[in-house]
Amino acid sequence: MEKIVNYMAESLLSIGATASILEATHSMHNNKIHSLLVEESGEYIGIITNNDISKKVVSGDLDPEKVKVADVMSFPLIKLESQESMERAAQVMRDHGTHHLVVMEHGQMLGILSITDYHNYLVKKHPR
Repeated sequence: MEKIVNYMAESLLSIGATASILEATHSMHNNKIHSLLVEESGEYIGIITNNDISKKVVSGDLDPEKVKVADVMSFPLIKLESQESMERAAQVMRDHGTHHLVVMEHGQMLGILSITDYHNYLVKKHPR
């Protein structure tokens, strides 16, 4: 059984809830990532993803300089323990309609598992 901990990204990059979508987009682009945790008062309260931005801001013809991250972020955070299986991660992503899971270990956030990480797992599991 392949575990989530073996495929997740360990970086936990975040942005403030009151930051603009434009700021979030620049941060994601500069860090070559597709999501940021959203922080407020020292707590992670949600996640903002490229998908959130395209579906809620771009398709809604909203101004990314004026829209705040908190207005379009996904919440609550969907979490799984680091020792869970990749198959369980896929099931949870499907059940919750999300492409990103927060990975936990001993009550602490350890990383993020994305749909891209799951794809990489499948490629490794079923090489051509």
